[in-house]
Amino acid sequence: MKQTVILKNKLFLYLTEFFAGMSVMAVELGASRLLAPYFSSSQIVWTIIIGTIMIAMALGNIYGGRSADKSPNPDRLYTRILIAAIWIALIPVAGKYIVLGISALLIFTVSNNFLIIAAFAACMVIFVFPLFLLGTVTPSLVKYAVDSLDDNGKTVGTLGAFNTIGSIIGTFVPTFVTIPAVGTSITFLIFSGILLVLAIVYFVNVRAGKKKVIVSVVIFALCCGLGYSDSFAFWEKDLTYEGESVYNYLQVSEDDTSVRLSTNVLLVCSRSI
Repeated sequence: MKQTVILKNKLFLYLTEFFAGMSVMAVELGASRLLAPYFSSSQIVWTIIIGTIMIAMALGNIYGGRSADKSPNPDRLYTRILIAAIWIALIPVAGKYIVLGISALLIFTVSNNFLIIAAFAACMVIFVFPLFLLGTVTPSLVKYAVDSLDDNGKTVGTLGAFNTIGSIIGTFVPTFVTIPAVGTSITFLIFSGILLVLAIVYFVNVRAGKKKVIVSVVIFALCCGLGYSDSFAFWEKDLTYEGESVYNYLQVSEDDTSVRLSTNVLLVCSRSI
């Protein structure tokens, strides 16, 4: 295994675990907000989101453990984190179009359980890959952090604690801070940026991966320029209001006879004026 100063300092390994756990939960909360305007935020949709994310994490754990045993080069782990960061940054740019594309494709081929199948397909395409990559973090870090069998329990327990604390923060911050303040799209970009910085710190320290870092920064900058909009109903041109609250996606439209309030695009209430 490559020995570097930054990996000899276990604090950086613990921070990697912390930010990975935080980002997983932030993406999960962001997934709910991204899908809600199209599929609602029902228990069915939440079950699909949680289930697909657990599948991704489980597969990532398996692959991460085998990869760390076969080729214990930390460059591989931080490259995966870099790729996950860029994929998450691309979600605000392309996510809503992928959701609509999948829905349009399936609406002509699926007659029963359309909501379940379309939501599951959207989750698989958009969210499974980056969370699979983040699922490789824990087993890889165990490989790098454990020095001897005498303290392996303490080290693994500390990694687990940092992951859990990160997950707690990643649960509360998007819901109560970033999504109401700046929206779902920028929330994805914020947590993508955190992962990107984490990977850059590693590669700068080991003086490697210069090209991949530069390419990643350029792609991230483009995503920030193209993906900041939270206009989920981008086909609507004359909305009175579109935005997000702590509770829901909100949309208001009106004409000469009525005002329509929607907490997602599928459900509309009307009030005559």
